[in-house]
Amino acid sequence: MLDVVKITLILPFLGTLVSLFIRTPWVGVIFSAATFITSLIIPIGYSDFITISKYLGFSISLYVDGLNILLIVLTTGLFLLVFLYSLVERRERKDEYVFLFLLLEALILPTFFTKNILAFYFFFDAILVPMFFIIGIWGTGRKIYSAYKFVLFTFFGSIFFLVSTIYIGKLVYAETGRLSFELEDFIRVVQNLDHTTKLILFLGFFIAFAVKIPLVPVHVWLPDAHTEAPTGGSVILAGILLKIGSYAFLRFAVPVFPDIVKDYAFYIALISVLGIVYGAFLALAQQDIKRLIAYSSVSHMGYVMLGSVALVGDKISYEGLQGAVLQMVNHGVATGALFFLVGMIYERTHTRMIDDYSGIAKKVPIFTTFFIIFTLSSIGFPSTGGFIGELLVIIGAIKYDTVLGIITASGAILSAGYMLYLVLRVFFGELKKSDVIEELEDVRGIEVFVLSVLSVLVFLIGIFPSPFMEVIKGGIEFVWKHL
Repeated sequence: MLDVVKITLILPFLGTLVSLFIRTPWVGVIFSAATFITSLIIPIGYSDFITISKYLGFSISLYVDGLNILLIVLTTGLFLLVFLYSLVERRERKDEYVFLFLLLEALILPTFFTKNILAFYFFFDAILVPMFFIIGIWGTGRKIYSAYKFVLFTFFGSIFFLVSTIYIGKLVYAETGRLSFELEDFIRVVQNLDHTTKLILFLGFFIAFAVKIPLVPVHVWLPDAHTEAPTGGSVILAGILLKIGSYAFLRFAVPVFPDIVKDYAFYIALISVLGIVYGAFLALAQQDIKRLIAYSSVSHMGYVMLGSVALVGDKISYEGLQGAVLQMVNHGVATGALFFLVGMIYERTHTRMIDDYSGIAKKVPIFTTFFIIFTLSSIGFPSTGGFIGELLVIIGAIKYDTVLGIITASGAILSAGYMLYLVLRVFFGELKKSDVIEELEDVRGIEVFVLSVLSVLVFLIGIFPSPFMEVIKGGIEFVWKHL
């Protein structure tokens, strides 16, 4: 019997099939809108099993709590905005573009719903296929190189995850006589293993998730993929794909290997803080606007990972976990919006170089206003969502280790430095004299609608965070229950 979760999962697949016969961007809009609407009414606490084989005892679980519900709605919402923007975007072969994005949405959503680790692995890697073609066909510059680099890096990391998953699955089968890759079975079996075996298996999980997040030093695929991807590809990469790794760490790695996470939390925190600072310095050195925002993602995802391992006693700090989950959503909204904006101006001028712009606030005041709003959220300005998320992570980090907390706080200062410097150079000062700038038009119509929706979210989370915190509370309880 179909329910709202299964309908949400089926709709993008159905849209993918329909797009093969009805070649119009409106297919993407209609099916993504329907998926978004159904995702809004998904009940927290939902749990169900889809039986694959009764003989083997193999089934796939679906589960919804405070850890994934906001990410599910973020996913369906961003895809809807990408499809709406595609209506006015100058893009060749839009029918194939719509097909691949619907397929991508159909493959991403199960990664957030399932607690079956083998099923998660399948979708975790399957999303590489449509994204490879999206970057390789509609990207810019070294698009083929960037597409291959993205796939090879992330697939290589996943191999370790698969090996660990199969090994633990064999242990479950040996113990129970049934085939199961369910999270609860993994937790029960792994707790009886020796420390060295647990550590090796944990590294299989951690490497795959670290590449996808990405953490330093396995981040090198991200700037090229972000920079060369088309606008919709960059939005989905930043807004959703990076979150799959950080979400999987909390959903799978922490519950299955709680003692390993506790033992090595400081080293993971150290890597996270290194990413915050290193990503900020690299962003400060960029001349390409899109590449600068890509490196800012390396820095901001460091906050998410730090909040996920900031221990207080034998538990991850409440503030750290709250901040980590909320920062996933904030980053998806603000950075996704910034990539929308860069795509809009690139479509008008065909350049992303900072030096090619100056004083354009006089020409595009609405565009400038939106860019400043999302910049303020990105740097964690009070009353924006970014402020709440970063503050909670910093509080959790200080409770865990004062020195790491102080360094983390300095990352916010560096973030303000490179983002405000970008705004100053591009939007203010003397208006640059060039044919491109003279003919520059402001955002309008659907573009304004897309940016307005994301702006409302920025301030909604920043000014009224309580409802979001209440939802996240259930996800914290899930993590704590397994520590």
